[in-house]
Amino acid sequence: MDKGISTFFEIFKDEQERNTKDEPFAIGKIISSSPLIVRIEELDLYEKDLKVNPHLREWKEYVTGLTTVNGYHPHDHGMIYIIHPSKLVVGRYVACYGIEYSEKSGCYQKYCVLEVLE
Repeated sequence: MDKGISTFFEIFKDEQERNTKDEPFAIGKIISSSPLIVRIEELDLYEKDLKVNPHLREWKEYVTGLTTVNGYHPHDHGMIYIIHPSKLVVGRYVACYGIEYSEKSGCYQKYCVLEVLE
């Protein structure tokens, strides 16, 4: 078997074994928004322990519009910034996925915050 394929299957097998030890999906509760702290069961995860979907944080979007004069001479206009508020609010629950497993502690130590559950 090709070495690359063999390596892929070895990594896949290791990940399967690890995932049977500790479920990578978890539901956490936001206990602080600044600094961001998410609690999963009794484990508090701080900003350094989390990779957060940027669209869950406050972000702004610049909107432009295409306009014409009597159907002629189309041109762009900068319209406005739309500020999208942060969805990371104290008391809300978030869907998390474990991304760094610790053999020593037997659980995930770092998580990716995928979405806010409403």
